[in-house]
Amino acid sequence: MKLSQETLRILKNFSEINTTILIRRGNNIVTVDASKRILADAKLPESLPNDFAIHDLNSLLTVSSLFDNPDFDFKTDKVIIKNNHRSVNYCYADPSVVQDAAPLRQKIPNMFKDDSVVQKFTLTEEDLKSLRQAATVMHLPYISFIGDSSGVKVVAQDISNDTLGNFTLQIEDKASAKFQHNLLLDNLRVLPSTYEVSVSPTITHFSNKNTQVEYWIVMESV
Repeated sequence: MKLSQETLRILKNFSEINTTILIRRGNNIVTVDASKRILADAKLPESLPNDFAIHDLNSLLTVSSLFDNPDFDFKTDKVIIKNNHRSVNYCYADPSVVQDAAPLRQKIPNMFKDDSVVQKFTLTEEDLKSLRQAATVMHLPYISFIGDSSGVKVVAQDISNDTLGNFTLQIEDKASAKFQHNLLLDNLRVLPSTYEVSVSPTITHFSNKNTQVEYWIVMESV
């Protein structure tokens, strides 16, 4: 079978969250980072034929990039990546040594409730890009969602050192409540895209408006 560019892009993004992944039959995949502060869920354009575990997802993707539009033949113990007269046997990992994100995903409805959301807004791909670039260039480790009398803002800053300055995106002119909730820039491992963002004191939900991918990121107590 072929894997679409969208599927490969999602898998690459998931490899940046956790290099290991347990994939179950069907078109739904989930992953969680090692510290369980980033959970991601995606629905792929393709349906995968069986369950398997990958110890190093980035390695698998690098191997597949050696081929031009390869076929993926998913066996019970390995995937065969092939194109014309060339092929690679890539063996699966033991599922017991791979982090399974499914149990945490099942708990999300109890961990993240609609009535805990203090603000919803749209974060465009352009704004997300500029936020990440500014935070990286200025060495600002936190992304803060702030609601106050001036409206809703997303601010890249160093909460413990305001002498570094900050970068501000004015999102809306009016906030639903007064709040400030913070996440680490390093945990903002979402695909470049436009998102519907739902902020709560403990978890913020990012729902991709162009692809069936969503993320739940734990907020920081600072």
